[in-house]
This record gives sequence, structure tokens and C-alpha cells, in this order.
Amino acid sequence: MPTSAERLPGPVVPGFTRILTALSPVRLPFDSLKFIVDNAAKYGPLYGIYFSDTVTYVVSDPKLAHEILVERHAEFHKAQMLRNAIGELIGNGLLTSEGDFWRRQRKLAQPAFHFARIAAYGETMVRQTLDHITDWESGETRDVAQDMLAITLGIVNKTLFGIDVRDQAKRIGALTYVILEAANDRLNSYAPVWERLFKTRRRREEAALGELFAIVDGIITEHGKRADSGDLLSMLLAARDEEGNPMSAQQLRDEVMTLFVAGHETTANALNWALYLLSQNPEAEAKLMNEIAALGGRPPAMADLARLPYSEMVIKEAIRLYPPAAGATREPLHDIELGGYHIPKGGNIAISTYTMHRNAAFFPDPLRFDPERFSPAREADIPKHAYLPFGAGPRVCIGNTFAMMEARLILITILQRFRLALAPKQTVQAEQLFTIRPKGGLKMIVRPRDGA
Repeated sequence: MPTSAERLPGPVVPGFTRILTALSPVRLPFDSLKFIVDNAAKYGPLYGIYFSDTVTYVVSDPKLAHEILVERHAEFHKAQMLRNAIGELIGNGLLTSEGDFWRRQRKLAQPAFHFARIAAYGETMVRQTLDHITDWESGETRDVAQDMLAITLGIVNKTLFGIDVRDQAKRIGALTYVILEAANDRLNSYAPVWERLFKTRRRREEAALGELFAIVDGIITEHGKRADSGDLLSMLLAARDEEGNPMSAQQLRDEVMTLFVAGHETTANALNWALYLLSQNPEAEAKLMNEIAALGGRPPAMADLARLPYSEMVIKEAIRLYPPAAGATREPLHDIELGGYHIPKGGNIAISTYTMHRNAAFFPDPLRFDPERFSPAREADIPKHAYLPFGAGPRVCIGNTFAMMEARLILITILQRFRLALAPKQTVQAEQLFTIRPKGGLKMIVRPRDGA
């Protein structure tokens, strides 16, 4: 039995790799997802990645995940490296804030995500999807990844701001990508010599941040001039704490940016993977289409979802294989013992959701796309906290119900009208960029279904 005095097993990353990274004019090819999974297979569900000056403690054990996220959650904060990486984009919002401030903000924002409130957005989600796919032409090859971003961006803007920004969607998506790419580089300590000298990336990021903030600030300002239109921003503007105080302008922007970024990027990727996996698994697609046929060709509504359980299984299985984020990060507020090992105060802990979701001990034949895993009978057999697409504990994703409803309604609406097939020579590879997205996009051929 290991003792806290023992060193965690794990790989040592040689110092020269950082030198190579610093000298390379481009990002060196590196599959971080495979690296994490391979290390877990070699070293076990708790290991360390040893850099020259830091250690990352990687957890892929459901019991340890439960201990960190639920049982002992008060002993941990979000890792500082995550806050440093993405803080410029979303400020001190729900994703990055801590302590009493986080609790206050969570309480203020929670009513906006009450089930009755978000259920009213179902019609908007379907309408935005239909508006986007009306110009799809039979036999054309589309970058579905861009389409899903545009659809979810349209939805988040309509439900968050109460406005339609389809004409701005492409630009907003491009700005967000620039910022997330830079944040990912910071998270992975990618800072080549040429960038340090010329700061081209930094200038590009600052320009993107400035433009995106200007767009969002303009929307908030205009929104404050009109009556409550039933959107999330109206709820946030009206929210008051126990002393009757509203959110400050900065707090409001931070929460809006958090909901804005998290509210479209993650759902778009869930849909990307669902459409891709269904295209590769015709039996699952046929089963889903048989279920959808019960609608008789009419667009889905929120009330229909209760009798369309397979659509939920499909989304759950898609985000098992490709979770919205590869994991969660935490750092202990004091020296702790975890799994029999000593973890120092401030140590960077990474809970690898991706690894747990692909562990055969929890999910037999883990690389197979099998929505039936989430049938009522089989889902009960999944070990608690082996499946964590939205986290767990007090900091579970506030928008998880919203995201699942949105993903199902969009998926059903698209598949009612179109068949999607992977384009020839299209190689699909997962890329970790905060979210897990198809590298280089997702090219698919679209064809109308009979009768659509």
C-alpha cells in the first residue's frame, strides 16, 4: 500500500521539449488526449506528470473524483493555471470565481436556469436551427463544425440577449477561436521565442478581446434600455442579492461572457460528435430516425422530448466519447493526502474525464459508440462519477439541463430533414482546445430525406 511519503509514478517531460517548443515557428504535433490515456494505462488512475519545475497530478478514478468534487470540495479551488489561461476572456465569472463571491454569483444566476424558464426556449432553439439549414443544398459538402457553431451561437444570443445576430455569428465565432487558442497556449505553456520577441499572438488576442467586448458591451447597454423580454440577460439584470444589490457592470459582463462562451462552443461540439458518430453507425441512426418518425414530420417541441429517450442516449454517448472538456482542474487549499499520496498546497490536479469515459472497467468495449449504455437499465450500472461530462458537486455546470435540451432539439430538427455522410478523404481527429473539437472542422455531405 503506497504511503504519503512515496513519489507518485508518472512520466518525466524532458526540459529539451520546452526548448524545442520555444524554438519551433509552429506548434509541434502532440496528441494530448492520447498522452493522458496512455499514461493512465501505464501508471494507474493517479499519477504525476513531471516537468522541470512543476508537477501535474492526474486523476482518473471515480472515487477520487468524487472525493475532490463532492466530499471535500471545500478544500479545493479551481486551478490557478486555468484562471490565468482564460481569465482575460471571462473575467471573474462562475467558471473562474471562488469562495463567497462565487456563491453569491451562483445564487444570483441560478433562477435563470430554472427548468420552467429554460423550457420556454425550446421553440427558439428549433426556429434558429430551421432558419440556418434552409439554405442547405442537396449533395453539397459543408463544414458541419462551422454550422453547429453558427446555430448554437444564434441560440445563445437569442436566449441570452433576446436578439438575432446571425449576420455577426461568423465574426463572433472567429474572435472566440482566436482567444481560446491563445488561452490554450497559455495553459500548455506554449510560448515560442518568436512570439516572445514580436508578441504577434498577444496583439491578435488583445484585438480580438477588444472587438468581442465591444460587441457584448453594446448588447448589454442596449438591452438595459428595454423591458424584460424573457431572456437570460433580463434575469441577470434584475437579479438582486440579500441586501438588494444588483450585479456590477463588470460582474454582469463576466457572467455574460462565461455563459456566452460556454453556451455555444460546448453544445456545438457535442452535436459535431453526435452527427459524426451517427454517420459511422447506421444502426444507431436508424433507431433514432424510427423514434423521430413519431413526430409525423413536424418540428420537435420541448414537450416531445419525454417520449424521445433515444435522442438523449445518443447525446450522452457522444459526450462520453468526446466530453465537452477533457477534464476538470483543482488545487488544494492546504497539503492533503489523496489516494495514499501527498499532494502539496497549490498542486495542480487534473481530473481526466476523457480517460474515465474510455476506461473498459467502467464502460465495456469503451471505444464503441453504443447509446444503449444510457438506457435506464444499463445506466444504473455505471459507477458513480465515472461519467462526468458536466462535472459534479456544488460546481456542476449550471447550464447542463439547458445544453442537453438544446443538443437534442437541434439534432432531431436536422436529422428530420437531412442525411449527413462523412465527406470522402475526411479524416476526423479530436483536438483539445479547452473543448474537444474535430481538428480542422468536420466536412460532411448533406442530402434531404425523403418527404422533407
